[in-house]
Amino acid sequence: MNLNELELLPRKTGIYKFYNKKGEILYIGKALNLQARVKSYFNNTLYDRPYVKKMIPFINRVEVEETNNEVESLVLEAALIKEYQPKYNSELKDDKSYAWIYISTKEKFPTVKVVRNVNEKELKKGKLFGPYPNTHSARRVFTYLRKIYPFCTCSPSKAKREGVCMYYHLGLCPGPYQNHISEAEYKENIKEIIKFLEGKKKGHISNLEKEMKKYAKAKEYEKAGELRDKINDLKYLSQKIDFEYEETPDSYIQKRKELLQSNFKELKIELGLKSLNRIECYDVSNIQGKEAYTSLVVAEEGEIKRSEYRIFKIKTLNKSNDMHMLKEALERRFHPKNLIKYPSIPEVVLIDGGKPQLSVVQKVIPKEICLLGITEGKKKGSRILDEFWYVDRESGKISRIDIENKSLLIDLRDEAHRFAILHHRKARRKKSQSSQLDNILGVGQKSRKKLLKAFESIENIKKASFEELNEVLNNKRISESVFKYFRKQ
Repeated sequence: MNLNELELLPRKTGIYKFYNKKGEILYIGKALNLQARVKSYFNNTLYDRPYVKKMIPFINRVEVEETNNEVESLVLEAALIKEYQPKYNSELKDDKSYAWIYISTKEKFPTVKVVRNVNEKELKKGKLFGPYPNTHSARRVFTYLRKIYPFCTCSPSKAKREGVCMYYHLGLCPGPYQNHISEAEYKENIKEIIKFLEGKKKGHISNLEKEMKKYAKAKEYEKAGELRDKINDLKYLSQKIDFEYEETPDSYIQKRKELLQSNFKELKIELGLKSLNRIECYDVSNIQGKEAYTSLVVAEEGEIKRSEYRIFKIKTLNKSNDMHMLKEALERRFHPKNLIKYPSIPEVVLIDGGKPQLSVVQKVIPKEICLLGITEGKKKGSRILDEFWYVDRESGKISRIDIENKSLLIDLRDEAHRFAILHHRKARRKKSQSSQLDNILGVGQKSRKKLLKAFESIENIKKASFEELNEVLNNKRISESVFKYFRKQ
């Protein structure tokens, strides 16, 4: 292949296809800048990806196809991979990696969901769009479409049994089973979603703009405003859904940061928040109420902020009671006096707990903060599915909710749990070490601190010679007591 030809490739958005000598497609990908992306395969930039080393010797030519925007590239890439099944698109050929958007078109009120596998029975009852490179990509499209064209994700039985869900109050579900929208209006939303996913959206925004002007002319400003918002959202969806980070693929930190920022944006939409800059997650670690701690971990503006992590040592209880331990920590966190110490106020507080914990802690958290809980739910195969709980800050009602963009919240819960246990272990170890030294005649608080600071552990103190101990303590009598104590054991 003549690499000089790569300079002629457009610096525009689109998809690219690598062919071998037989004319078979080896790989299909998408790019924000086609020229930069294709050139990166031949300058060792992507050699950290195993398939690239194997594929490069077989590339004979490359073809590119420009698209209008990033989402079109994503959809076109998925469609072409599905059609040609290239050898090196291993991610999309692996059932564990790729995702689809499924619409149950045969139902009275069709549901929309992101799936990894659909059986033949379901396929006959609906339409499948994709595959998308991964679940995250599919959920991004899903989340933005839901804001523009609200739809229901509950099963008919659940919707009839439990009434309107949180998503109805957030404007993301129109409440079809409670007669808040007609069947015809609901199916019109689904029809527009299908048009978008099939790529039949040319002229659609233009038609909406004409309709908006008609309403404005007729002084129906509320309807005109709704259409204006829908048009803006459609334009955003068509232009602003980002690619995976491609310019420096070896930069894991940058990828992780961009993924977190994307999750923040989607979660903000899903929870109906005006802004989302900071999430705080709290977890309790204790042994029968003793040495109890509540950990605080923070994600801010799309980044994990380890410098903001905190440990609250529980002071008031001497028995195991997670609810009141959480309450004490949160009271201290949000007490007016402490806002000087902790000035950043989160938009979301997540706690490791369900209804009982939320019912107690909601009393001490400012009402402008969105309050969520996470608990272990039912077991599905070898996996335990997490359940999420939402507090209506006006009524105080606590209900279980389905959260599509759950990965960020699960990661924060796991991080809070890890941080709490880590600190708890350190505290237990320190207490155990101190208690042994307390048994030695002449060793007081100052000597204990000196020994642990110098030797770091009881094991190292045990191994120390008399001279080494005396060098730290500068007291022959106490050094001799320590030396003899551990030699007797």
